[in-house]
Amino acid sequence: MFALRINSRRCISPLKHTTSQLSTRTMSTAPAKHQFIVWAPDYTDPEAFDRRLAVRAAHLQNAFELIKNGVIKTGGAMMSPDTYLTENKKFVGSAMIVEAESIEAVRKQVESDIYWSSNVWDKEKLTILPFFAPPPPKA
Repeated sequence: MFALRINSRRCISPLKHTTSQLSTRTMSTAPAKHQFIVWAPDYTDPEAFDRRLAVRAAHLQNAFELIKNGVIKTGGAMMSPDTYLTENKKFVGSAMIVEAESIEAVRKQVESDIYWSSNVWDKEKLTILPFFAPPPPKA
């Protein structure tokens, strides 16, 4: 049987255990946290960018609080490939890595964001997927 262990650096590494070893291990009462990637493209109608700018300050205030509390691990705006090197960058959505107990918990967090309620993010295209980053190789 194969199990995963989170070490002190918050990296996940595989451990081999027999079924009997796993059944005798005690489990903590705290729910396990998992990482998820959120891909949230913006709507593409002509007013979408104005809606984004109108609520951006409130969105960022909330996002910074979630970062401070360890919910969002990293995130930011996605830009159009033809504008990311220019002064006039065109935002086309958001992407973030979130830590939560479940996809449902992430969905609830996303749906509470002002970009969701203000119709900035495209609700039909928004995607939440489990995310796993292997630990870096030992030096």
